[in-house]
Amino acid sequence: GRAEQSGRPQVLMRCWQPVRDGPLLWDASRSEPWATWVLLACFILHFVAWLIIFSIILIFDYAELMGVKQVYYHCLGMGDPLALKSVRAVRLYSHLRHPVYLEFLLILWAVPCLSLDRLLLATLFTAYMTCGHSLDQQDYLYLRAQLDKKFQVFSREEAAYGDLLARNGPVVSKES
Repeated sequence: GRAEQSGRPQVLMRCWQPVRDGPLLWDASRSEPWATWVLLACFILHFVAWLIIFSIILIFDYAELMGVKQVYYHCLGMGDPLALKSVRAVRLYSHLRHPVYLEFLLILWAVPCLSLDRLLLATLFTAYMTCGHSLDQQDYLYLRAQLDKKFQVFSREEAAYGDLLARNGPVVSKES
C-alpha cells in the first residue's frame, strides 16, 4: 500500500554512501569560461527552486504534509485530518505524493559537477517521482484556486496595513 511505498525513499536516503573517488560525468567548475556561468546558472536555478518550495508552504497545510498534524489529531483523538478536507483536496492528495518533488528534481539535476553516484541517486529519485506524480487539469485548477485565495488574503492584509499606516503614520520605536 501507500505506507509501504513511502518507506522506499527513506531506506535509500538512510543507506546512501557517496563514492568519493568515483568518475565524474561532467565538471563545469574546472574549465573556463564555463566555470563562472554554469555555477551562476546552477545557483539561480537552486535559488528559484527554494523560492518555489517556500511558496508551496503557503498553498498547502505544511504541518499536515510533514505528518505533525496527523500526530496531533491522533493524540487528541480527533481522527484523520484528511477527513476534514474538501473532496477536491483529497483528490489532489491522492495524485500528488508531495508538492516539492519537482523542485527537488531541479535541485538534484542542476549541478555543476555530476558524479556516477549522484547520477544514480538522481535517476532513482526521478523514477520514483515520475511513477507517483499524476496531476491532471482538475488538480491544476484546484491548486490555482487555492493560490488565488492566498493572494486575496495577503492583499487584504496588506491593504488593511496600508490604511492603518495612512491613518496613524509609521511606528517609531523609542529607545529608553
